[in-house]
Amino acid sequence: MPLLEVDSVTAGYGDTEILRGLSMVVHENEIVSIIGPNGAGKSTLMKTVFGLLHPRQGSITFNGKDISRTAPYDIVLQGMCYVPQVANVFTTLTVEENLQMGAFPLGKADLSESKDRVYAMFPKLRQRRRQLAGKMSGGERQQVAMGSALMLNPRLLLLDEPTAALSPKLVDEIFERIASIRNTGIAILMVEQNARQSLMMADRGYVLANGENRHEGTGREMLDNPEVGRLYLGG
Repeated sequence: MPLLEVDSVTAGYGDTEILRGLSMVVHENEIVSIIGPNGAGKSTLMKTVFGLLHPRQGSITFNGKDISRTAPYDIVLQGMCYVPQVANVFTTLTVEENLQMGAFPLGKADLSESKDRVYAMFPKLRQRRRQLAGKMSGGERQQVAMGSALMLNPRLLLLDEPTAALSPKLVDEIFERIASIRNTGIAILMVEQNARQSLMMADRGYVLANGENRHEGTGREMLDNPEVGRLYLGG
């Protein structure tokens, strides 16, 4: 049974349909990469999975439970966390305060253990735990956002454009962190503009266009697909 199953989902904003009968799955302990052109519905998919939007048709199942009409707070408690592309840290709070905000359901004993676990994954954050997040670089902020989401030790982490606007060196660093997160047993569903690099590390990938599945397969199959390469990977 998949950890996450999106089955024939249609969703959008107002009278506008963005997703049109889209289906996909994420299994335990795998990385799934979603790629596609701007306006394809990638971020809408993430928001719908996380409960910020509700499907008009179709269903979403997480860990065997239908979450199609579930609020984000309850989805978090079931073991899914989401890192949006923008506004994903509290800029006026320190690194440690941001982590504490991500752990709002935990007691003090569990909070200390979670901080130690996150600092082990992101050593730079321990060194800068008293620094304001708003004074950090884009790559460092992204690590704070990911660390905050990981405080609850989720089964599935949603990442929306985790390397957007970062330098190539920082892109590599974020991808390294993503790989290390998966190595702890956490499944990852990510939307990523660095399509080729994300598919190289992904177990499986999906191409979205006009709110529909255009291609799917293993990361290697997607990289070797001539049409995917021509239309979505720059040759």
